[in-house]
Amino acid sequence: MKREWKCMPRKWKAVKIRQELVKKVERELKKSQQQSLSGFVSEAIRLRMQTLAKERVSEYLERDRYSRIPQLKKHLFYTPKHIWAQATPQRNVKIGITDYFQGQLKEVVNIQTDKAGEEVSKDEPFGVIENWRFTYDLYSPLNGRIVSVNKVVLDDPFMLNADPYQWIVEVQPKHTEVHSWKNRLLGLGEYEQLVTQLEGRLHEVKHVLEGEELG
Repeated sequence: MKREWKCMPRKWKAVKIRQELVKKVERELKKSQQQSLSGFVSEAIRLRMQTLAKERVSEYLERDRYSRIPQLKKHLFYTPKHIWAQATPQRNVKIGITDYFQGQLKEVVNIQTDKAGEEVSKDEPFGVIENWRFTYDLYSPLNGRIVSVNKVVLDDPFMLNADPYQWIVEVQPKHTEVHSWKNRLLGLGEYEQLVTQLEGRLHEVKHVLEGEELG
């Protein structure tokens, strides 16, 4: 999975937890007279977010994902950027992240998206997703307009760590793409083949790096 290193756009604010922790840590830093503010803050935020993610994941582990998700995945369409799309009876498209994407992130702690009513463009970001350390863009699989945002997931993004197949936004396709948006996406078999190829490349890179360390 390609890692995005772009700075977060102004319209997507940083993690709320991080903002609160920064203020708290700065106060504690003054008391402890630590010399490195950035180092102290970074480590405190990292440890706290890891703890929060682990605490929240345990709340969802009782879900029967093993019976629901395999059936669901057969009816979805996928992008090479690890986004899934699902048609609704109203001819809209629900969008979310794949389990492979979540597995690479390991710990989702925050999601920010464009608001309902805003336009989205194919292969352009409609939001960002964060783990405790990095921010990644979420790319739209089609052109259209956001008609709904899943507030439950945005308010509680930790649920994606146990069950990533929760929709994040619902998009109304442009009238010229109502019937054609699926044609440019991957079916489950094609997406699984892509993931297998990516895993193979990662294994090769890891093997080379380990060989260089031994050498």
